[in-house]
Amino acid sequence: MSANDRLRTLILHAMLPVMSYSATIFSIAVLWSSMVSDGLERAALTSPQAAAEQITQCGTGAVDIRYDDLLQSYVLSVRDATEAQLRCIETAAGYHDVELQPELQKAFDEIRAAKYSAVYQDHAVDWLSSRDLLDNVPKFRAGVTDEVAFSREMEMFCGPAAKGALQSEYGPRTISPEWLRKIPLPPRAEDDEAISCLMATASVAGFELGFIGNEAFAE
Repeated sequence: MSANDRLRTLILHAMLPVMSYSATIFSIAVLWSSMVSDGLERAALTSPQAAAEQITQCGTGAVDIRYDDLLQSYVLSVRDATEAQLRCIETAAGYHDVELQPELQKAFDEIRAAKYSAVYQDHAVDWLSSRDLLDNVPKFRAGVTDEVAFSREMEMFCGPAAKGALQSEYGPRTISPEWLRKIPLPPRAEDDEAISCLMATASVAGFELGFIGNEAFAE
């Protein structure tokens, strides 16, 4: 299995709570599954043990590693960190979730969210441009555009494989769990394209999307 395939499989088992910064990371990773450079692949696939060792080099205390069944990923619990070390910790952790003392967690999450939001926006533009889609992205105006109608327009824009992706009880800003459940593992090329197109289009249009739970995927 190639690094891209491993990353793609990891992504599709990483369904996270809606509208969290982790959902943004999920979005980035999906988009990167067909674009990511070798260096970023290695960063994404850094083992939790290696990431923990890198974090301690930031000057923190010990780092405990645990597996979170809900997130289906490893969590690095960092002891005795300081605010001055947060950016170093964020870089050292790669894509692994990081748990800090409560007074530092919010600041860390904000650093991570800002970083990934900026990177994701750049990749969204690149992804759409490479397919000559950027100039045709549907226009969305918050408070003016009907969200349900816009979600249907996005589905049509992203092709037949995207049909139904934004139609569920959770509303037009959430990728339908039922639609995701139908995607085989490993995903087909058209599934990759549909998810990437939806996330990239939403990012460029300023229409925030999220995901619900990790129950949609069975082993």
